[in-house]
Amino acid sequence: MLKTFWTYIKKHPVTYTVVTVFAIVSSGLTLVPNLMIQRFIDAIVDQTLNKESLWLNLGIFLVSIICIYVVDVIWVVSLFGQSFKYQSELRREVYKKLLHLRTPFYERFRSGDLMTRMTSDIDYLGDTIGYGFMLIVSNITWTVSILTIMIVTTSWKASVVSVLPLILFGFIVFKLWRKIDVLYEDNRDTVAKLSNEVLEMVDGVRVMRAYGKKELEQTRFQKRTGEVLEKANNLVVYNGAIGQVAKLLTGLSTGIGLTYSGYLVSQGQMSLGQLIAFQIYLGMLSGAVWGLSDIVLVYQQGNVSFRKIQELLEADDDLEKEGASPIETIEQIEFQDYVFNYPTSESVILKKVDFTLKRGETLGIVGKTGSGKTTLVRQLLRQYPVNDSGAIRINGRLIQDYDVSSLEGLIGYVPQEHILFSKTVGHNIRFGNDLATEELMASAIESADFSKDLTRMTEGLETLIGEKGVSISGGQKQRVSIARALIREPDLLVLDDSLSAVDAKTERAIIDNIREIRHDKTNIIVTHRLSAVAEADNVLVLENGLVVEAGTPEELLNQKGWYYDQYMTQQMEVK
Repeated sequence: MLKTFWTYIKKHPVTYTVVTVFAIVSSGLTLVPNLMIQRFIDAIVDQTLNKESLWLNLGIFLVSIICIYVVDVIWVVSLFGQSFKYQSELRREVYKKLLHLRTPFYERFRSGDLMTRMTSDIDYLGDTIGYGFMLIVSNITWTVSILTIMIVTTSWKASVVSVLPLILFGFIVFKLWRKIDVLYEDNRDTVAKLSNEVLEMVDGVRVMRAYGKKELEQTRFQKRTGEVLEKANNLVVYNGAIGQVAKLLTGLSTGIGLTYSGYLVSQGQMSLGQLIAFQIYLGMLSGAVWGLSDIVLVYQQGNVSFRKIQELLEADDDLEKEGASPIETIEQIEFQDYVFNYPTSESVILKKVDFTLKRGETLGIVGKTGSGKTTLVRQLLRQYPVNDSGAIRINGRLIQDYDVSSLEGLIGYVPQEHILFSKTVGHNIRFGNDLATEELMASAIESADFSKDLTRMTEGLETLIGEKGVSISGGQKQRVSIARALIREPDLLVLDDSLSAVDAKTERAIIDNIREIRHDKTNIIVTHRLSAVAEADNVLVLENGLVVEAGTPEELLNQKGWYYDQYMTQQMEVK
């Protein structure tokens, strides 16, 4: 962590030079008022105080106070301003990293944990490089300055004696260092787990109510909060212990220093003014020691957060290195005896899948639940590493040769889970193409058969749909997602079971619209309803990752296999 901070500091030499210099100047200026008090008291005791010396001491005292204020404002504002900039830069860097990571990464990290890292952990790092830097520079320079002035202007004997308990304090803090680090990490991880619980509760609140599980979930949540409280209390005990030890030993330092300095006054080795100044210096030194104890706590908290953020920045999604070749159009897609298994599993999901899809064709993919349909289309989206067994080719080249961003720009994907943003209907549709014209927007809405729904919404396109589209129906969510994909005008449109929540009439209208506006582009429709692929150019039937049937809908009906049986079952259900 310190190496990373030092690298950042070197990138901003002007700011941190100003901060360091002004902090040192402030530490020196802070001693001036006490020196004036010492001279003032000694002059009274020695009966040498006159009008000129009084006004001189008072003038120097007031000027030094004003200078301290101005200097402190400059360096504190500069330091914490740079600290907030550091947090902002770090958040952008981590966010950019998260946007580029694929599915395997998000299978390892839960949402609540990521939220904690993006918020609290970055805040703690900002505090470390801001408040921590301030403590180091100001308190170390302050401590050195105070000890120096105490030795030079009061008594070196009393100064040495009063510092001995503070050395013992430093030893105790060093011993508690590692224990506090463990407690901070334990407390932070417990808070992250609680965040995960809250996110799941918010997402599933309607299910909990429907199943009457509110009391059970409340009990579980209380258990989690109890764990957080227990970990926090453990941390407070150690933090409090350091504080109380600091209070005890600084008090002991003050007591020993005053007792011994009082003895030196009685022996004529210190003046009364020196004794009073020495007492003030001891109070200031105690404050500096309190600041130094805070350094330990801030450092440990920052060190734990640094490890969490660094873990994100160094994380990988196990995908191959991106290709460099751009791609402008998708003319042909080929799966050649392709085999796939998830990185975290040894079981094979896709087994020697082989087919060719040309531009302008529509491919239907059907099969039982868990047969590998969604896994197959995800290979085109490069969400998982490409397996070495077999090949996926686009326009005759291996898919991994292409630049991922370039390939993504040609694909419109409507997943099973319809991810919508808590903004307006219009924002969610335009997310597919923020440069779309009004005509293209209207065409996409009409093709998704969403026009009638839109007229019934009070604010039209400006209607807020709530978090994850909570205020609209499942069918409306699907059609908003389809409109978002269509407005993109992609070379390849992938509908992954995206019509399950609409009625047969609406499904028919959407399919007909897609056929009309995308007759010269490629489409893949994954579905359980065979009516959605009744006019597809080819249909694949998957079972346990194998293509067990392939051909046009008419050919599959003639084969009287799974497709035929499913077709007859669905026809009877319609009747």
